[in-house]
Amino acid sequence: MLKRPVFRKAEYVASDCALERYVRWVHIMEVPEIGDLLSGGELILTTGIGWSEGNQRGLSFLHQLIACGAAGLCIELGEHTRPQLEGLKQIAAEADFPLIWFHDQVRYIDITQDLHFALIRSHQRRVAELDQLTTSFHQLLLNGDGVQPLLRLLSRNTGYAVALYPLEGEAAAVPYVPSEQLEIRRQQWFKQRVYTENNIQHNGESVARTITVQSGVSDTLHPHNKMSVISMPVQALEYTFADLVLFPPQPKDMDLKHPVQTHTSEAYVIQALERCAAAIAQDWMRMKYMEEKRRYKEDMWVIDWLNGIHSTKDIQEYLAAADPRFCKGQAVVILFDSHPAHNDSLRLQKILIQRNIVARSIFAREGFALYSTVLNLQIILIVIDPQSATLRKHKLWHCIQQLRQHEQEQTHQLFSSLLGIGQSCSDLSRLRESLESAKETLRIQKDIGAMQQPFYSNLHCYRIISSMKHSGNLNDFITEYLGPLIRYDSEKGGQLLLTLKQYLTLCCSKQETASALFIVRQTLYHRLDKIEALLGTDYLLPEKRVAMELALYAYEYMHGPLL
Repeated sequence: MLKRPVFRKAEYVASDCALERYVRWVHIMEVPEIGDLLSGGELILTTGIGWSEGNQRGLSFLHQLIACGAAGLCIELGEHTRPQLEGLKQIAAEADFPLIWFHDQVRYIDITQDLHFALIRSHQRRVAELDQLTTSFHQLLLNGDGVQPLLRLLSRNTGYAVALYPLEGEAAAVPYVPSEQLEIRRQQWFKQRVYTENNIQHNGESVARTITVQSGVSDTLHPHNKMSVISMPVQALEYTFADLVLFPPQPKDMDLKHPVQTHTSEAYVIQALERCAAAIAQDWMRMKYMEEKRRYKEDMWVIDWLNGIHSTKDIQEYLAAADPRFCKGQAVVILFDSHPAHNDSLRLQKILIQRNIVARSIFAREGFALYSTVLNLQIILIVIDPQSATLRKHKLWHCIQQLRQHEQEQTHQLFSSLLGIGQSCSDLSRLRESLESAKETLRIQKDIGAMQQPFYSNLHCYRIISSMKHSGNLNDFITEYLGPLIRYDSEKGGQLLLTLKQYLTLCCSKQETASALFIVRQTLYHRLDKIEALLGTDYLLPEKRVAMELALYAYEYMHGPLL
């Protein structure tokens, strides 16, 4: 900027570091109090007309510019500004801040017009370069050589060393870095990211500036060190599956065969990083979509597995082709209830192919294998846990919660409906039993309401109650053990059923039961005497008490909770 004709008569004080500042815009400012008027990166032009009230006005003005992250200050020396020049020089030198002054009167309109045209032309060149870079990324993708050529192009184009850290699989770097060193770099980057997020400070000596791009990425870049570490998440389907990181290159990393295209603009580096991340996301989506299409063709095999058609040997051979550990794992079926909006099986399958890309990654992070299909408009997930002799229920439920959280903003929600998780099985040829228990879990929830964690193993007595209902014996069982109390409450408007439930639940503690029912103990004694008179003096015998409690749960199963 200082080489342009409009600055040929200017003098300045600026260190080499200060001269590296990037001017984002040019602004004329005469007000002495800046406040929130600046965004950072502006070159400020002033005549100092507002400094007339005292010799400290100019010094205060410069301190405010430094604190706001301005690019530099240009002043015209006159009766208000000349006396303060030496103090301004000292402040600017201490803060590595560019100070420019003119001895003669200058036309600031000429400076702003010249620099604005230069900035606009620079922006247009940068857009053209970024468009060409995007085209190059896409051409490299078409070659089918993976993401490594993209990383090499990004490194040559920005002057940074590049590393890609996927959530699944091995990291990659350009220039090549051994895996141990690459992991050390990742840890250093993570620590720096946490530090800058928690300790961004603005002071007179160093101004940290946060650059935010549309993808939601923000990293702190220091204008005095344009080779800071920069990172960006690689996202697809609103799911982050990798981090793309730029590191300051070491001298040994320089590729002499390909000269580095250096760009002083941090904005260019950020946008180049963003476009490379988008290209990597496209390649990831293409591979994952092809994998899901292939799995869709194998869908009939999974349906036959659920129907119990395959032998144990066939299942083991099929799973061993993916990973031999799956053959010895625990398997469980997760069944999602059909939704009225999903009345087209083919459309449901197409949406499921996309969602499975995210679902498979979520389950894989916890060590699970996932197979899925659609049967009678119900989504079925088969989860295999090869890491434990018993199913890790808490990890499985955590994955389901992540699935539901991911699709909260989606138009079509597949995993947010009522679901049932079947009984786990180590004999993979008996997967049909897990499916049937998942269906049973769904049916029971439609009677008693959604469970907090709908595992078949959490149903307890409801499994017995449901079986009695299907056999037609449930109403007779309830009447046999609770009939007198039901009739009394109906005719007298009493609360004997609720009292009996609380009394048995609290292990026959009269004091706790009275407190839970918000009644005095004398009232409780009267109710218990009435219950004994209606049910018999043996109603608290262990074997009869078990039947009474089961009958109470059955009554709530049929008629809703007692209140």
